[in-house]
Amino acid sequence: MLTRRLLFIVLIVCVCVAGCSDLPRDPKETLRHAQGGRLRVGLVEHPPWVIRTDGEPAGAEVELVRRFAAELGATPVWHWGGEQQHMEALKHYQLDLVVGGMTDETPWGKYVGLTSPYFEERIKVGVPRSMQPPASVKGTQVAVRSGEAVASDLERKGAAPVRVDDLSQANLPVAAPDWQLEQMGLTPAEIELRTGKHVWAAPPGENGFIKRLDEFLYRHSSEIKGLLQQEVAKR
Repeated sequence: MLTRRLLFIVLIVCVCVAGCSDLPRDPKETLRHAQGGRLRVGLVEHPPWVIRTDGEPAGAEVELVRRFAAELGATPVWHWGGEQQHMEALKHYQLDLVVGGMTDETPWGKYVGLTSPYFEERIKVGVPRSMQPPASVKGTQVAVRSGEAVASDLERKGAAPVRVDDLSQANLPVAAPDWQLEQMGLTPAEIELRTGKHVWAAPPGENGFIKRLDEFLYRHSSEIKGLLQQEVAKR
């Protein structure tokens, strides 16, 4: 009797393991459809992550998407648009992927699938190497790119943001991502204004596809800074 019970338990375990062997799954089979087929990609313009040109799109994330598509044997099909438009399409499985420099703070995370954060970007204040990095920016003029939210962070710290179109031409301390400060030859102060954890967006519930994206992004995470710096250097 005991032997029969043990055999029964082993049989049940084997059945369960076999049934779970292909987890995680894609209810809409996004990964299967993309392999050897088309990868429908929504692009939100956000240099240097995604750059709109007269020809083929450019940018650090566009380059990564090309590499990912190549691994799948897929042809990327680009769709330009705004975040709202693309996320609605993604939510209804009309796109396979959306990129555009987004972070895990996107409110769309409730409605679509997000990869794990693959790159952490710290916005700091940088000064020329000939200067001593300040302990505080209170009462200090700091250059910031026009239209960037980081200007409000500077104001909260008592600084006077100077909005410019080209940070490289500003003869002032600069507020920018750490990778960009490094490229500009500036020394970052220990003043962190904000942090962004970058992610890609995928259709909701397509866990097998997201797992494949996570694995790809993890393998290429050490290259992100260089890709961003290359794109800025080209412009």
